[in-house]
Amino acid sequence: MICQEFLNRYTEFRDGLVAAPRELRRFERHLVQCQACRRYDLALRRGVAALQDVETIEPSTDFRRRLDARLARERAGAAVPARAGLVAAMLVLVALSLLVLEVGRRPQLAQAPALPPAAFPKPVANAGLPFVSFQDPRASVVDGNPYPYGTALVQPAVTQIEPASAGR
Repeated sequence: MICQEFLNRYTEFRDGLVAAPRELRRFERHLVQCQACRRYDLALRRGVAALQDVETIEPSTDFRRRLDARLARERAGAAVPARAGLVAAMLVLVALSLLVLEVGRRPQLAQAPALPPAAFPKPVANAGLPFVSFQDPRASVVDGNPYPYGTALVQPAVTQIEPASAGR
C-alpha cells in the first residue's frame, strides 16, 4: 500500500468499515512501515478522542427565540438597494453598446482574384515507376565500387515484365 491509498481510505479504516482481513493487514502493515502515516494516524486519533471528551454544550432556553429574531432582522436589512439594480442595468447597457461597436467595426474580408485556368499535362502512355538502386554501404573502392560516396543509379521504368528465374 502506498501513502496516497492509505490517506484516501483512512477514514474507512479508522471508523472500522474495512472488514476484509487482508485489507486490515495491509493498513496495519503500512502503519508499521511508514512513519509519516503513523504520525497522521496518531494525531487524528488524539483529535477525535479530545473532541469526544468535551462535554455537550446546551443552548439557553431563549436561544431559539433570539436566533429567529436576529435572522428576521438580517433578512429585512438584506434587501437589494436601488443602486444595485441601476448598476446592473448600466452594465448590461455597456455590454450591448460594446457588442454593437464591435460588429460595426468588423473589417471586410478582401476577396482574392481567381487564378486563370492552367493547362493540364497530357498523360504518359507507358508510365511506370523508375528503377532506383542505391550503393551497398558495405562495398568499398577496394571491392571495385566505382562510386564510393553513395551515388544512386536510376534506370527508366521497363514496360516489359520478365518472369523470375531460378538463377536470379
